[in-house]
Amino acid sequence: MNDDDYNAQRKSVRERLQEKIGFCPKDSIGWLYAARGFYKLEDYHSVIECITPALRNERTKRESQHLLAFSFLHTGQIEAAAGAFFKSINLGNDTDWQPFVELLIDNPKLKLS
Repeated sequence: MNDDDYNAQRKSVRERLQEKIGFCPKDSIGWLYAARGFYKLEDYHSVIECITPALRNERTKRESQHLLAFSFLHTGQIEAAAGAFFKSINLGNDTDWQPFVELLIDNPKLKLS
């Protein structure tokens, strides 16, 4: 099955949570922890999908940006990962310097705009 077939058949995170447990997170902290659960399950596309509400809240933005950067990296979205690591570092995630530098060294044509 190619990526297009997978994405066409894949249910949204919201649909999957409704089916499995009967409800969805109600706030940014809930969505952050749901994203962490999907990250632990190595379902990085679901992390990307459900992290958005947590990125909008100042209390959860820093950790959410960190998870987003690694999820982009794990899904092969190199340019998006570089941008997300850059934002994560600017939010105070100094440990993201290492993967950011490695990403830029491994991809010399990659430019931040």
